[in-house]
Amino acid sequence: MEQILLLAGLRSAVYALLALGFTLLFGVAGVLNLAHGALLMISAYVAFTAFTILGLPLVLAVILGVLATSLVAAGLYRSVICRVQHSSILTLVVTLAIALVLQEVVAMAFGLGAKSLPPPLGGVSTVAVVRVENVQILAFVVSWLALGGCWLFMERTRSGKAIRAMAMSGKGAALVGIDIERTYTATWALSGALAGLAGIFFSYPGGIDPRMWMDPLIISFAIVILGGLGSLPGSLLAAHLVGFAETFTYYAPQVHIPLGAPWVGVPSLLLTVLILLLRPQGLLGRSAP
Repeated sequence: MEQILLLAGLRSAVYALLALGFTLLFGVAGVLNLAHGALLMISAYVAFTAFTILGLPLVLAVILGVLATSLVAAGLYRSVICRVQHSSILTLVVTLAIALVLQEVVAMAFGLGAKSLPPPLGGVSTVAVVRVENVQILAFVVSWLALGGCWLFMERTRSGKAIRAMAMSGKGAALVGIDIERTYTATWALSGALAGLAGIFFSYPGGIDPRMWMDPLIISFAIVILGGLGSLPGSLLAAHLVGFAETFTYYAPQVHIPLGAPWVGVPSLLLTVLILLLRPQGLLGRSAP
């Protein structure tokens, strides 16, 4: 059980990082961005290219991947999303189409085979009698630092306060002089950066391939539904519930429960269906007026 709790905590931190950007966009702009997972994929491929082809140091390659993803997200908003975000259905269709286009572009450029990016921190450590890969510990630390940095940005900076105001009331924010388009662009850029950072850690241990965006998108979608669309605290709580459910399912055979790796995605889907039936607004979401 110690192993399950520890590994669930490590996994949940990255899930929270992944879902935060997804939730942020919905809370501010009312947009369900189905290209969120594809942004994660872009970050991984940019870091891979910078490291293996350009020969940049791994840390610099990772930073470049995150920055590139942030710029791509902002660019997508300014060029496409701003024209369709008035329609929820149209936005869903367009963002899904963008994800599929990005997948095909990456497949043509790099092929369908999996690529590998060396971990920034190799080796294994023992934590509370549980052997854990150091890259998992690094992912946990970096994820929580990023989450804390995001909170400070939202609380202490002018741009962050503008984003919070937009999340409360777009019309009210406009009335007090907040630049709506600039704030939307900043939100997309921040969401892209969070997805990009999560994408680096989703590269381990499965590698990088053009279809790697699908599972993270499903996970982030399940998390924001469980937590409540637009609720940042709800996403943090739901990320830990999903992380624990998946980890418990994976290691269930060790405690004589007939589940295992093939069943990993099932509990989060069941939790999502249960929440939709019993509490459609999510765990910490608000009921529609």
